[in-house]
Amino acid sequence: MQVKIFESTDMASGLKLVKETLGPDALILSTRTIRSGKLGIIGKPVLEITAAIDTPWPETAQQSRPRTTRVTSPRKRPYTQWAEDTTPHQTAVQPGQTITYDSQFRLHQEPQPSVEKEPASHNELDELKDMVAKLGVEVSRLNSKQESQERIQKRDVEATVQTPTAVVQDDQSTQNEDGNHLLDLLVSQGISAATAQEVLRLIPSEETTESANQEQNRMHLALTQAIESMVQVASPLCQEDKAQRRIALVGPTGVGKTTTLAKIAAHYLSNFSNSIALITIDTYRIAAVEQLKVYGAIMNLPVEVVISPEQLEQALLRHCDKELILIDTAGRSPKDSLCIKELATFLRADFAIDKHLVLSATTRESELFETIKRFSILGIDNTIVTKTDECATLGVMLDIQNHDRSKNIPFSWITNGQRVPEDLLTASAEIVAGLILSSSQGIATEIQDNN
Repeated sequence: MQVKIFESTDMASGLKLVKETLGPDALILSTRTIRSGKLGIIGKPVLEITAAIDTPWPETAQQSRPRTTRVTSPRKRPYTQWAEDTTPHQTAVQPGQTITYDSQFRLHQEPQPSVEKEPASHNELDELKDMVAKLGVEVSRLNSKQESQERIQKRDVEATVQTPTAVVQDDQSTQNEDGNHLLDLLVSQGISAATAQEVLRLIPSEETTESANQEQNRMHLALTQAIESMVQVASPLCQEDKAQRRIALVGPTGVGKTTTLAKIAAHYLSNFSNSIALITIDTYRIAAVEQLKVYGAIMNLPVEVVISPEQLEQALLRHCDKELILIDTAGRSPKDSLCIKELATFLRADFAIDKHLVLSATTRESELFETIKRFSILGIDNTIVTKTDECATLGVMLDIQNHDRSKNIPFSWITNGQRVPEDLLTASAEIVAGLILSSSQGIATEIQDNN
């Protein structure tokens, strides 16, 4: 490698000098700015370029070259032209040539004979084939094992869901068919599979010589009676004792608490007496207060609006002579535990208020269970189910009571429309069973015939 130092006033003229002297293959090793004169202070700045080339000196070059060459008056060149001059020269690569780079990263192209890639050794190929074969066997074994497990699980699930829980007799296959039919029937009415199994456990298994039609009617009747035995109801307006009744309706927003309260008031007014007072603590919605005042004016009943537990206590004292006091509350989100706790301060135990949780039948089952759980801190006494007329099936009513039988919260009323007071049903086991099974063809007729 031959190294030479060039000096120039600028980079463009310096690169031109390097190219003219060493050729286009020259490499720029370094550049720096120096000053001429004593101690490098007085002189003008000079650009020093160190360049090198591996090839011999060009033939046109002089035999004796000075170490440095100074350009005193370089000719200015446009930037674009300088850029073109400094662009590395490239040559197209022809077939059979190999691209190599030397230590200074210059491109060299040398023709080489084309050599086919040598195949892998036989030992390596054999090893790869063995590995692939082993992997294939292992994958097949795992797939077979997984399919077997899936078949077993599917069989267990089908056995759990489809097998009836009635007492097993000698004619097991016949009873399984009957149990499966009833199970499918209950599930089609919106009853969960777990609750449906509980219903089937209450149906005795008997051997009869009845005809198929008689057997079907007997099983439908047994099914209705089993559901009735699982339903808990309460009559909060029973007149056996003359003590004052205080009832508060609580629950989520939009379930129809205010309308239901008006229905209860109208029902009591038409069947018992007008000794009723209406109280609302729903100050969150102006419309709710106005709606209750309208109902009170229509039925000629007093309406109180309270905003604190102290005011509620005073209102209860003012109406101590009334037979029935109905209290409307603001809807609370089941997820808002703070608001539910705030409501609990109004419904203190010493106020002797029955808390009726209002649930919409149109709500999803999981959300109903969550609502019951969240509002349980209030000490719920009864449950009111609304909007039953908007549902195709009402099996969820049985799920509500079977979800946690330890708490045993009975139904008090059921609403099936918007009319006041017509669309209000006092809950009974027969009514609940009829609503659950009414949309099933054949069962509704059977229930009506038996009633």
